Amino acid sequence: METIINTPGKISGKTMAGIIIVIIGGLLLIDQLDLFFVPNWLLSWPMAIIAYGLYMGAKYNFKKPVYIWLLVIGTAFLLTDNIDNADRMVWPIAIIGTGAWMVMKHTKHDEAHAQDASYKEI
Repeated sequence: METIINTPGKISGKTMAGIIIVIIGGLLLIDQLDLFFVPNWLLSWPMAIIAYGLYMGAKYNFKKPVYIWLLVIGTAFLLTDNIDNADRMVWPIAIIGTGAWMVMKHTKHDEAHAQDASYKEI
């Protein structure tokens, strides 16, 4: 007999997907019934990318960086679609941020290897 024990405070990927689907369905229903004003950007394809990024983050407990990429790309497209001339600033900032993140990541990685090498020599 198999026992399933859930870790307290941990949301599974299926639970997060269900929450996202319920929220999307609720927003679509509210939009159709005209109960409240739902902005157009809230039901756009960049928001779908952002929602998928949140799902992927929850699925892997926000340990794998794939969700960050989806959130950044979705946010960049969301800003360029909804703000006039935002593409002049958003994409260069995104490229600079990506480059800075890559440099910082490799710098930390190289420092860790240098410290490990010094301990091994002793």
